Parts: sequence; structure tokens; C-alpha cells
Amino acid sequence: MTLETLYQELQDLTSTEVKTIHKLVQALKRTRVSPLAYIEEMMNFQALGYDADKQVYLHRMYITDELRNRFNMLHGGVTATFIDTAMGSTVIQAEGNDAKAVTMDLNVHFLAPGEAGWLTAETAVIKKGKTIIVMETKVTDEREKLIATASSTFFRLK
Repeated sequence: MTLETLYQELQDLTSTEVKTIHKLVQALKRTRVSPLAYIEEMMNFQALGYDADKQVYLHRMYITDELRNRFNMLHGGVTATFIDTAMGSTVIQAEGNDAKAVTMDLNVHFLAPGEAGWLTAETAVIKKGKTIIVMETKVTDEREKLIATASSTFFRLK
């Protein structure tokens, strides 16, 4: 694809669609300087650190129109991606920047729709072994309504 072809594709977009394309391009550009992947940039993913009182790692994401499904709620796959990303970030925060681990399994329970605003993930490390790390995550919205819960096992890479 050339820039000229892309310009032609953009000609008949609505103003809302142009704004969406702009968000996508900005997220793509941020990945040049950010340690986050493109999808994390699209979610406005943020690591907020460790809450010692609750013994959880905190992360958040923002629900945008681009992340909604046809029913105008956060797409379930994006919710699962947010949880998986929060768990992966937890591994790095708990083990250090050199830690490498991948998801072995992820079990998500969708409890309520994510409708608007910021979602917060609270991730607890349940067990750290030589080869696996088991975690649990709770996702709430700005009203502290429980949106989803999840459990996962991550495999440590050497």
C-alpha cells in the first residue's frame, strides 16, 4: 500500500471515523518509544504499582468507542486482553525487568459489562514456583462494580 492509496481510502470517512484513524495512528507512533505493544497503547494501559495493603498489583485501562462491541459495551476479548496484559505486567513488576513469562492458561469470568471510563485490575500473585506463576485478577469499573475475575498460570521462560 502506498500513501496515495491510503489517502484515497480516507476520502469518504466520516469525521468520527477520521478521529478513530487518528487514535490508531497515534497509538502506533507511541509504540516507537514505549515498551508497550500496540494493543496496550490502544487500551491506554497503565501500570499503577503495588498496593501493599491489598497485596495486589494495580493496572488500568480506558474504554474507548474503538474497544466496544456491537452492543456498545467493552468487547470481551479486550477485557481478557486487559487481564492478560495486567498479569504479564505483574510478573515483570514482581520479578524484575529481565523476567520473561508467557500465559499457559487464562480463565476469565465475565460478570458485568464494561460500559465507560476507566477499569482497574487488581492482580494477586498466588504462587511463584521455579517454572510457573499463578495469579488471580479482579477487574472493577469507576463505580467499583465487579466486571470480571480471572485466574491464570504463567510459564517462566529461560
